[in-house]
Amino acid sequence: MKINIKSISRLLLVVSAGLLLTNCSDDFLDQDKLGEETSDVYFNSQEKALASLTAAYSDLKDYRFGWFFWAFGETLSDNAVYSGSDGDNAGFEPLKTFNGTADAFQVRYKWQLCYRGINKSSQTIEGTEQMDDELFETGMKARIIAEARVLRAFYHFELVRAFGRIPVLDHVIRTADEKISQSEIAEVYAFIIKELELAEPNLPLKSAYSTSDLGRITKGFTQGFLAKVNLYAENFDAAKSWAKKVIDSKEYELDPDYAHVFSFDGENGIESIFEIDFINSDTETSAFRNNGNFQTLFQLPRNITYGYGINQPTQNLADAFDAAGDVVRKAATLLTTDEVYEKEIPQGVWDWYNDQTDMTVANDSLDQWKAKLTFNRTGYYQEKIYVAPEDRSAAIRNNANNTRIMRYAEVLLMYAEACAKTSDEGSARTALNEVRNRVGLGDITTSGSALIDAIYAERRLELAGENDRYHDLVRTNRANILPYWTEAKKYWPVPQAEIDKTTGEIDQNPGY
Repeated sequence: MKINIKSISRLLLVVSAGLLLTNCSDDFLDQDKLGEETSDVYFNSQEKALASLTAAYSDLKDYRFGWFFWAFGETLSDNAVYSGSDGDNAGFEPLKTFNGTADAFQVRYKWQLCYRGINKSSQTIEGTEQMDDELFETGMKARIIAEARVLRAFYHFELVRAFGRIPVLDHVIRTADEKISQSEIAEVYAFIIKELELAEPNLPLKSAYSTSDLGRITKGFTQGFLAKVNLYAENFDAAKSWAKKVIDSKEYELDPDYAHVFSFDGENGIESIFEIDFINSDTETSAFRNNGNFQTLFQLPRNITYGYGINQPTQNLADAFDAAGDVVRKAATLLTTDEVYEKEIPQGVWDWYNDQTDMTVANDSLDQWKAKLTFNRTGYYQEKIYVAPEDRSAAIRNNANNTRIMRYAEVLLMYAEACAKTSDEGSARTALNEVRNRVGLGDITTSGSALIDAIYAERRLELAGENDRYHDLVRTNRANILPYWTEAKKYWPVPQAEIDKTTGEIDQNPGY
């Protein structure tokens, strides 16, 4: 595969001269700083190669990365509105109405954070490759390189979904003279697929990892990710093959209880293929250095909790659940206003209320508590990320709930879609109905375009709130259902600051 590598300015990306570890996590992500050593000196032990890999993982935990993961994936779609305060909501409105500008900070952060993760991944790959094999336990050198390759592919995937044509970086930028221009979208997907195929043979199954390594990239995630990227690239035979490998591995199964998947007890469970692990740390609580899930703070109901009340699900999504008769997933996905009151108003207040005989006095008092909930634009909140008061961290940025990146249910739906696209409709229906039956819905018996539509509808209901909806609409040519959307603005503008730092190698996307 030929990649269009011409030039990229040294200032286009955030390129670290040293190897720095930013956000830490539990277990393998809980590491000391790597310091300011150059890569030539730094890579001299397995421990340091692993620490460099940890730095590449750490950008997944940067609160801005998580922020624009759901802001782009959910609130740009029909699943959610940005919400929050009037200022928060108005600040995102240009993006929501597809009038975003090339100087928007959301666009800049998405670009810079992904390239920072790419650079760290490349540092790990190149630094580890030049080390003597004798410095590693059996299989560890190849595994470290493979994990870093998957991370590098993941960051590229996030970029190509958001921006379309992007510069592909397959090495560390070391000099001021090296410049790389944008590659065509098909070339970017081909690069990602190649990275994943190189990594897959050298990664362990999930069952081979110890508890302390939960959260690492596995063979199963790499295979599932290959299925997903091939769907985006419309390589349906390959997508089908890779999804089938995950299914045949018997490493995963659907959790019988859909809601349990998103509980603390369900983290890294039987359905989990890859998730970002968080813990509640007493010592690291700042915005840029914390162990917890900042996205919970963003999305908890506003003022009645310490949350910002952003990313509120829409009535349109609630209606989609109702139209499908999907009671189970609706309850596990949408937190209603009444449920917020029930959970957030102290039990003592409810006990007092229930004991009153003067209901005018009782209702007036209860209304004062309810009034604490502000900027409630839709009547719904994200149940999948909600943390109840008794489990909530006192440090507002450090809630310990994980972010789910890929689940077995998604693999089944990707397999169903790939089968339907390759005239294997029986297998498509079997996989689709396995997902539906788990939540008490009956079998789909349709074929042709009706079967494809049923699979798309199932993806929306199964994965609502999990940051894929907008990208799904774009890749399946259905984004025209969104108000203000146009084909010319299916991708976001390249940050103008990045264009300005080049000498013409990077140009702006059409429509901006």
